[in-house]
Amino acid sequence: MKKCFPLVKLPNRYYDPKLLKSRKWSPWHFPSRKKRIYIGIAFDWALIIIIFAVTDWLFNNPQPPVAYFSVNDNSLKGPIVKEIVSSGLATTINTVLPGIIMILLELIFFYDFWDLYHMITGHITSVGITLFFTALGWVTVGSQLGLRPTFLTKCQPDMSKVMAVNITQTYFTNEICTQKLSKIEYQGFPSGHSATAYAGWVFFVLYINGKSKPWTGGAHLWKILVLLFPLYFATWISLTRVMDYRHFPYQIIVGGLIGIGGALISYRLHFGNDNWFLGAGDGTDNIPGHYKYLEDWDAIDDQDEVANISDNNRDLEMGLNQVGNRNNPLEGMINKKNEGNEVDNGNIEEEMTNRKNENNNQSEDRL
Repeated sequence: MKKCFPLVKLPNRYYDPKLLKSRKWSPWHFPSRKKRIYIGIAFDWALIIIIFAVTDWLFNNPQPPVAYFSVNDNSLKGPIVKEIVSSGLATTINTVLPGIIMILLELIFFYDFWDLYHMITGHITSVGITLFFTALGWVTVGSQLGLRPTFLTKCQPDMSKVMAVNITQTYFTNEICTQKLSKIEYQGFPSGHSATAYAGWVFFVLYINGKSKPWTGGAHLWKILVLLFPLYFATWISLTRVMDYRHFPYQIIVGGLIGIGGALISYRLHFGNDNWFLGAGDGTDNIPGHYKYLEDWDAIDDQDEVANISDNNRDLEMGLNQVGNRNNPLEGMINKKNEGNEVDNGNIEEEMTNRKNENNNQSEDRL
């Protein structure tokens, strides 16, 4: 049995509890970002393209489940007004605009190739994940929860069909509608505007937060305002969908939560260093450390690696320690002073002991 199983034989080091605890190696680390960096990048972008392609297919093709509604539901009789923020404009505002701003900030202030790459990839991943789960909601539960406030206004139900059925029947399907409704009229849950607004701008806020470092005790109010304004902007875009009778409040709330979740996951995936939210350091700690030390890693053989330290964190931790020493020059002075004090204290204690012994000897001589 041992010769046949497991079917996939893993290296012996995988079963070492110390190495396993430190996440030093895993069979899921494929493609390896250490040995197959460009294969890993190509694999990431292939998945991103697939996510967007599947999202587009879900948006246009599968029909949502049958929706039941009451003709007496006044919440579905909203007026038809012009959109405040159209779908095309929302795409530009929520995805293109924050992306352009981050690219400009990166090129002007923080430029590092891998930081720029992960900022772009992370932003696109945030939007892609959010749109995918939003579209998934449209075709699974969107019909019943996704009816829009103007549904009955556009439906124009045939009241003769309503009266022809049993008087006790309260809920009907779109068979009583006199106007043909498009698929999008059933896709109000969750709100796509709200989801993409928070996906794009929350990732933007996390990126700026990591670069500006407002939580280091400097009390820079302007940094907080810079972080809060994009969040208010995303909230305003979401609320316009209620103002123009395109969505109910619960639809934009769920969409916003999906967008926030997508942004957090994507940012943590691409900028997963220590203190990833607080952004402590000298400004380079948000640059993905794995690629920062890629040249050194290529020269290191697996057998020569330091034990019990994660592949993803070893050189990063070394770099952060160097950064910490550079940022705290007083720490070395304090340590040296403490060492000096220890030496001085030892000399003083030794001198006092010698004096005490001399006094004792003199007392004995007098006796």
